[in-house]
Amino acid sequence: MSTVLKRFSLVGVAVALLATGCGTGPAKAGSAAIVGGETIGLQTVQDRTVKVLKKEPAAQQMQDQGKLDQVSKLVLADEITHQIAAAAAQRENITVDETKVYDAIREKGGPEAAAKQSEHDETTIYRRQRDVLVMGELARRNLSTLQVEIDFFQVQDPKEAKEKAAEVAADASKMSRFVQEAPRTAGGQQASGTNQKVRVTENPSLVHTMLWGVKPGTVVAFPADEQQSSWMVALVKQRSQVAPTPGEEDLVERIDPQLLAAFGLRIAQFLTADTNIEVNPRYGVWDPTNAQVVGNVGERGGYVGVSTTQNKS
Repeated sequence: MSTVLKRFSLVGVAVALLATGCGTGPAKAGSAAIVGGETIGLQTVQDRTVKVLKKEPAAQQMQDQGKLDQVSKLVLADEITHQIAAAAAQRENITVDETKVYDAIREKGGPEAAAKQSEHDETTIYRRQRDVLVMGELARRNLSTLQVEIDFFQVQDPKEAKEKAAEVAADASKMSRFVQEAPRTAGGQQASGTNQKVRVTENPSLVHTMLWGVKPGTVVAFPADEQQSSWMVALVKQRSQVAPTPGEEDLVERIDPQLLAAFGLRIAQFLTADTNIEVNPRYGVWDPTNAQVVGNVGERGGYVGVSTTQNKS
């Protein structure tokens, strides 16, 4: 028993150190992050982190390895994502049927079982389920009708992808040259194109990417496949709603719920694209590509930047 008490007393000390670490925070004192003027308190993140450490052996192991900050980043990322989902739901007038929330948790074996091996506890898991349902509804409204028009090219090196994406964001006229210089695929096809109309129903491998989460005029770079063997850089030029293709009416019911929620998150990000997300530097920075909090800009899983010039290609 003394070992357990000692462990959790050290947890409290460690979390307190995280909260009082060096570095200047966002404008409002005591905040872990500020999302569109809404404050996520340091105390909220601390309390949730302690709960995760108490219930998850993997989190306790991370603490023992000096990686407590990773647990806190997971918690903070969930808080930020919740703010994004809530703002999108308000904008789109989406209300959640509480019966569906409780039914979903019950089907998973109750709140404790549903929250197992996650950054959630028996309380926050209900909120998370509400957010999932919001994102599912956003996905349903856009899955078969959303179309984006892009210029794009692919490269193999992630560093090259991010650097070229930043160049295009600074000067969109460079996109034309990068498209022409793009390497060919193993089949001999050019891994690039201009004025390409893209729909998720025709390109399901892109369902979780930032293509769907940004406004026209934005440059994005992200892994084009799960193996990250190729990276796509795209300039989103237009975004529109089109008539669904015949036969797609029941597509939503056939898609994995996790992928549906991932697509819905991108729609939520688009709806809140003008929302400023400021993370306390002691935790790091927000990474919209993976909806995570990472240590610094260099650790982001991709690139998102607004083009400062008009595309002339």
